[in-house]
Amino acid sequence: MVKTMQQLISITFMLALTLTACSKQGWYQGMQSAQTANCMKEAISEYDDCKQPSNENYDSYEKVRKDIMKTAPQ
Repeated sequence: MVKTMQQLISITFMLALTLTACSKQGWYQGMQSAQTANCMKEAISEYDDCKQPSNENYDSYEKVRKDIMKTAPQ
């Protein structure tokens, strides 16, 4: 049962990456899916804390990323 669930999650993750091609947003969403899959391996009591960092939507992430790139030394 657990192995089947892990296989389903892996297939879903790979399908999500394939369907979203190679865009930055697609990669971001793929990483969110991977984080969710990893959180499913944790204890139920720790799921919400584990999932919190991946709850940020892509637009918020992109804004923060651009702000960091502007201030980063070249």
